[in-house]
Amino acid sequence: MLSWLFTRTPLLFLTQSLWRDEAFSYFLAKKNILEIVFLSVRDFNPPLYHVLLHFWLKIFGGSEISLRSLSLIFYWATLYVCFLILTGIFKLSLKKSLIYLSLFLLNPFLTYYAFEARTYSLFSFLATLSYYSFFKKRFKLYYIAAILGLFTHYFMLFIGLSQLLYIYLIFRKDHRYESLKKVVLKPIFIFLPWLILVLLFKNYFTSSFWIEKTTFKTFTSLFGIVYTGFEKNIGWISLILFLFFALSLAKIINKKRAEGYRLLVYLMLWGVGVPVVVAIISFVKPIFFPRYFIFSTVGFILLLVYCLEKMKSGAKALLLIILLSIAINYQKLQIQKLKKTDFQKVAREIKVLAKKDDFIYVSSELDFFTAKYYFPENKVLIYYKTYEEIPDYVGKVLISENDIARALPNYPQKAFIIKSKGTYNIQALY
Repeated sequence: MLSWLFTRTPLLFLTQSLWRDEAFSYFLAKKNILEIVFLSVRDFNPPLYHVLLHFWLKIFGGSEISLRSLSLIFYWATLYVCFLILTGIFKLSLKKSLIYLSLFLLNPFLTYYAFEARTYSLFSFLATLSYYSFFKKRFKLYYIAAILGLFTHYFMLFIGLSQLLYIYLIFRKDHRYESLKKVVLKPIFIFLPWLILVLLFKNYFTSSFWIEKTTFKTFTSLFGIVYTGFEKNIGWISLILFLFFALSLAKIINKKRAEGYRLLVYLMLWGVGVPVVVAIISFVKPIFFPRYFIFSTVGFILLLVYCLEKMKSGAKALLLIILLSIAINYQKLQIQKLKKTDFQKVAREIKVLAKKDDFIYVSSELDFFTAKYYFPENKVLIYYKTYEEIPDYVGKVLISENDIARALPNYPQKAFIIKSKGTYNIQALY
């Protein structure tokens, strides 16, 4: 039973080897708090997640399971807020809420990042909490969620903009317009000094980046991307979801005074609006990357629930089964396709063969932090690259020129050169 759980379910992602971004999280979190903050100014993410991980490491250590458990906590916290939305905003019964909660529990996008030592599960939680608390007018809680969210991921700015647009669309001629607008703008103003500091130290418009410009295919696949987190072979999923929305929303949208219209607009902006806007921006400056929309996955599923609740019982049951089937299918595909390279196995083999003075070289800078995690740090070097060739987005803030190997060691010292996919060979100068 245990073997099945850790090989055929998402629990596989809890115990497998770290990959480069997770290993980077580990090494940044090992720094002291001031170093984490100053290094984050020159990196691609704000510092909050790594500050929290810093204290987590001090208490629970740095094993793979320990590192990923922090994200797992935020995943369950996200589910709890979703439950509050279902019961407190949708006004659903406990039984219905638990049934719909299975859509979140089995969603491949949410579960994948629940088992990764990176910022996305925390970001999903804080974003969901901000949407919940704003709609419920619990503004003290909103301030906390919004400010912490801004110091977790820069896409929290888009969340604030979506909430401002909601205020404009719903309350434009209402006396609450100005007061609600100030509620959203306060966290952004608090965050503004940090944003200015980041822009002074790092030019995001010229920095090397890996994201490509969006195409027409991005828009045709958008619903599938947000629901599953996958980018390929999801056209049919997007079509099913689009038809689902077209059928269920047609009557609701035509009746602007219908009960729950405000909630519908809010969910549309949360689950669909932000990804669409970012996709349009990405025609000019590519910033559209699926994992950045993990918060929209939550809003998108809530939008699905909203639509399901407007349907008759038979259609509702059928579509719920279809949605759960899609989620389970992509869970299986995820387990098959997204396994990390087995660095644990590579490390065990090399440690048996290596002598005390041997080195570990990586042929790609993408494997540098992973190798440092599994081997003595001072023995790991990047081979056959100049420092200038290393792009910023691989965590260059933690790489120095001393981490570059310009030649093979002289025998009897040897270099174990690790290549992509976990293969390696042994070389030396004779």
